[in-house]
Amino acid sequence: MTQVRCLDISRFSSDDYAALYAEASEVRKRRADRYLRQEDRVRCVAAEALLRLVPGYRQEALACTPAGKLYFKAGGMHFNLSHSGRWVVIAWGTDPVGIDVEQLQMDKGKLKLARRYFCQDEQDYLFAAPVQEQAERFYRIWTGKESYLKYLGTGIDRPLQSFSILKELPETRLHTHVLKEAYMTVCSKENIHCCEVTLQQLLAK
Repeated sequence: MTQVRCLDISRFSSDDYAALYAEASEVRKRRADRYLRQEDRVRCVAAEALLRLVPGYRQEALACTPAGKLYFKAGGMHFNLSHSGRWVVIAWGTDPVGIDVEQLQMDKGKLKLARRYFCQDEQDYLFAAPVQEQAERFYRIWTGKESYLKYLGTGIDRPLQSFSILKELPETRLHTHVLKEAYMTVCSKENIHCCEVTLQQLLAK
């Protein structure tokens, strides 16, 4: 079973940030301090707080692939993080996993992205929908593509238009969830268990 946890940071106060910062590793604190915007600092320390939920997590056990995907040096659990807008999310399990969350913000620029990066069948599926349904279809496809690439660990080395999520993907499945003001897709071989966590639950760990 792939575990998924979602954290809404939209109402975090300065005291909430201070509490998370106090629990963060020195590495994470230095990274957070480099950000100019407070919301980026919050996402940074919140991501590590979610990481602490993963069984066997230790900061010193982490490494990063050339494509930028974090992993445990000694194997064990696989995990993946994503954030956008009010949400910071994580997925973990005994098999590879990818996760992507995107804040809902539909405009003409998204349709240009679709024409550039979506396969023809994905474009046909998107533009066949009434205008009021196009956002749902766009974000289903976009988060599906991003989560699959993160599952593979290839990053942007594999073009988005090189595969269609409307067709069966080898040995894996896509699980899409609608969050408040966002869409999230998890790519995993396994079934998933998804729930929202609170700041208090993270600080209790």
